Amino acid sequence: MAFQLKLTPVAAALVALATLSSFAQTAQRVEAITVTGKSSPVLDIENADVGGFGTTLAKTPQSITVFGAGLLSATATQSLSQLLKLDASLADSYNTTGYIESLSVRGFLLTQTANFRRNGLAISNYAPLALENKERVEILKGVAGLQSGVSAPGGLINYVTKVPQKESFTTATLGVDEYGGGKAHVDANAMLGNIGVRMNVAAEKLRTQFDHANGSRQFASLALATALTPATSVSADFEYHRKSQPSVPGLGLLDSNNDGVGDTLPTRVNPRLNLNNQTWSLPYQATSTTAQVALNHRFSADWTARISAGTQSTKINDRIAFPDGCSSAANYVYPGLCANGDVDIYDFRSEGEKRTVSSWDAHLDGKVNTMGIKHALRVGASGRSIRDALPPLQSYNYVGTTNIYTPVALPADATPLDLNTNSRERAVEGYASVTSDLTTTLQSFAGLRVSRLNRSSERSDGSRAVAYDQTITTPWAGLAWSPLVTTMIYASWGQGAETEVVPNRSSRFVNYGQSLPALKSKQTEIGVKWQANSRLLMTGALFSIDKPYADDVATASGIPLRVAGAKEARHRGVELAATGRVTDALSLQASVTALDAKFTNAVDPTLVGQRVTNVPRVKTSVFADYKVAAVQGLALNALATYESGKTVTADGSVTLPNAWQLDVGARYDHVIAGKATTWRLNIENVTNRIYWREAPTQYWGGIYLFPSTPRTVRASVTVAF
Repeated sequence: MAFQLKLTPVAAALVALATLSSFAQTAQRVEAITVTGKSSPVLDIENADVGGFGTTLAKTPQSITVFGAGLLSATATQSLSQLLKLDASLADSYNTTGYIESLSVRGFLLTQTANFRRNGLAISNYAPLALENKERVEILKGVAGLQSGVSAPGGLINYVTKVPQKESFTTATLGVDEYGGGKAHVDANAMLGNIGVRMNVAAEKLRTQFDHANGSRQFASLALATALTPATSVSADFEYHRKSQPSVPGLGLLDSNNDGVGDTLPTRVNPRLNLNNQTWSLPYQATSTTAQVALNHRFSADWTARISAGTQSTKINDRIAFPDGCSSAANYVYPGLCANGDVDIYDFRSEGEKRTVSSWDAHLDGKVNTMGIKHALRVGASGRSIRDALPPLQSYNYVGTTNIYTPVALPADATPLDLNTNSRERAVEGYASVTSDLTTTLQSFAGLRVSRLNRSSERSDGSRAVAYDQTITTPWAGLAWSPLVTTMIYASWGQGAETEVVPNRSSRFVNYGQSLPALKSKQTEIGVKWQANSRLLMTGALFSIDKPYADDVATASGIPLRVAGAKEARHRGVELAATGRVTDALSLQASVTALDAKFTNAVDPTLVGQRVTNVPRVKTSVFADYKVAAVQGLALNALATYESGKTVTADGSVTLPNAWQLDVGARYDHVIAGKATTWRLNIENVTNRIYWREAPTQYWGGIYLFPSTPRTVRASVTVAF
């Protein structure tokens, strides 16, 4: 199944939106699920699709966080790295300007091709993220084997797109920032006959504080919905996104004692520094198209069915002047930089990467009574196909040494010499779950997913071909007790499974690029949920997750062999959260997570007992929005975050300093010439604190440092027509 979409310029799309509006005056309406009677930002979202049990968030024995469009707008969130500041269980993992963003949940890095969903269907996170057409972002925290089969145990991300609404409208937003960036976004909803239509179009000029990191993006989406009969409806969704921007690589630890390994955090670095600032540096470019369609049918008041399918295609040009190691000292330094700030630069280019994902899902929901016990059932099947078709050769050529304090101009060498590795994955899954009302206060939850997985990989010249088939079963069970109408206490246990691919670096691994067999993780969780008032939910959870990893085994060649299951980590933690409306004026989204993440088994015995790197020991996130009674339409907000305990090196000898940041914002709603108008002003990092935000260790052993975003002012205005 393939899908391609070619757009005319954004201006033409804006004309199309205006045309849609002209149909709105006499149009028939399409029913849609909407939140009524709640003013922005709506934090107390009551339901989420990502859990899979169909119960409200207050009554599901799972840890789920939902970020609605109102919260994203209030905080000027435009990227995954900004979004993860809103929950204490989420953390950065190699997030930088101009490149693919990643995140960890409960200390586990999510897999780019297994832990992300769009309207419940599998997608790849290698595609650039656009939030303009997203109604909400749902995050299931912990093992998600029941919901997604083979995926990392940290959690599952589900992006829910905006759908056609009953009432016609058009909103236009213009935004700017202090670096000269700007964005125009139009969201239009209307009817064409009996078909509901919603379009989102955006164009953005990307500007940052970094040298040579300017870029652009263009985005367009179309959502359609109609009722075929009173019991049957169909919807379709299309999305196009193109982003082009030079990426900003991370720095590294300085080798202060000249032993060949970085061991000291740099203390004086130009905040504008971009080591990918050579005259020959090219932008990282990604163009993604997505198409999804769904059919819903209601057999009766108790039985419904849904069938959906989607495809996503992404083309990537990955280019960067990449800093890695240092050869100018007496001892070659890796990972890290020489003591004087020297670092080797490689000309990396992988042009024309093609990554495709096709997926489908069909399930039946129903209610039955057996022996006086009510059961809610879901039975379904799903499948996905993931294919990475990379260019035959890529470039990764040493071109010289520069310095982080006094950068040096270096020559290019784009000669493609290194073989790439192509991979394919196919999965067919069957699943079932049941929720049973054992008594008026006791409920049980159980589910099972069986995944038939086929994976293969080979070098681009056909050599070193590897393929395997594996059947994986991932069960899940939970029990919930509600001693009060407003309170629920639960316990759950579940399994997950995931696969790994050895990094495609021939100088680092004997079996580079190889797909490894799937391994199982397991989780135990105990939690409580309390509906403090009708719009404020407070939650707490204790969890323990055991996850096996691949690890490196020494070989006679001196290049290690990466072996599945040779290492294991245990993450134990506590999460506390409060979400919703405290008073009529004050809304709150607050959370704190304390996490003990350590290795319990490894090839290297000195690693056992050490903390997992780049995982905060404690993280706090508090967002508050306050409506000012003295000025009608005015609201003030603030987001405060705090992190501590992130280790940088495997032996724990280097730790990032404790970090905190304060973002502030204001929103003013009023009417101009009969048009509802919203003005927003946001200041990220208002105190302009410069600190090391994260220090991920990559699969090939490199350790990279990324700084905080300096104080950044953004302003926007939205007009509803």
